[in-house]
Amino acid sequence: MTGDNRVTIWFLCGIILLVYGLTIVGSAIYNFAHPPQVYAAGLHLDLWWGIGLTIVGALFLWRQWPSRRAS
Repeated sequence: MTGDNRVTIWFLCGIILLVYGLTIVGSAIYNFAHPPQVYAAGLHLDLWWGIGLTIVGALFLWRQWPSRRAS
């Protein structure tokens, strides 16, 4: 069937992961200006976690894009 553009659950998971990742990266950028008083704040784990989620979400979207999938 040509023109089958249904989205999979993995595409929707990619959207969620990308949004969460970008939100956490935004929070990490804010924390650079206003560092929290927590243990290991200098490691910037929120930045690494946000970057990781953003990359995984982008990979899910790229791999599961409806027009890229073979029918």
